[in-house]
Amino acid sequence: MRPRPRPGDRDRRRDRGFTLLELLVAITVLAIVALIAWRGLDSLVTTRERLEPEADDARALVTCFGQLELDAAQVASPALFALTQRPVRVLVGDAGTALQFVRIAPPQPDLATSLQTITYQIVDGTLVRRAEPPTRVNDDAQQVSPELIESARLLSNVSALAVRVWQANQGWVTPDQEQLQPNTSGVAPLPGIAAAPPPGLEVTITRAGKTYRRVLLTG
Repeated sequence: MRPRPRPGDRDRRRDRGFTLLELLVAITVLAIVALIAWRGLDSLVTTRERLEPEADDARALVTCFGQLELDAAQVASPALFALTQRPVRVLVGDAGTALQFVRIAPPQPDLATSLQTITYQIVDGTLVRRAEPPTRVNDDAQQVSPELIESARLLSNVSALAVRVWQANQGWVTPDQEQLQPNTSGVAPLPGIAAAPPPGLEVTITRAGKTYRRVLLTG
């Protein structure tokens, strides 16, 4: 027969804490869990640091092509505004190729519709968007003060800008480019293009050894 436990024995079993072995096991398990969590967090931080520059580049490309698409969509109609120059021109100078739009300026309250000349050009390896102030008359002979021109740096590490235009029954055509004078005056329009702008543009940007191409609709 088993001896009946005494009341004092029950109290001693109920008040007994963890043994040293149990504490060591618990500490070991906690250390392993903490190590796994730290390794996972370190991996997430490393991946974020590696992907963040790529995400910034992707956002810059999306912003650049989005602005190009918006400017091309707002190209002015020569017949409607009696333009004295082509609304879409490809210019070439010492710095390379430049793409120029004559677009309808963003509307302003209580003001008549105005035009704005936008130029995309590579300056010191950076694609820059130059926006002239809105005006009611668009003429090559009109001189604009450099202080009034707004410049925005869109993309860095750009080595080349190429543009092709869409022509009916011909497809994508590389337009002839004439020398662009420093004051951007006296530049011939795209050859073979009527007063109306071409229906589409193919813009190719070479950046950091990679080529990005986007097709834009005009007007």
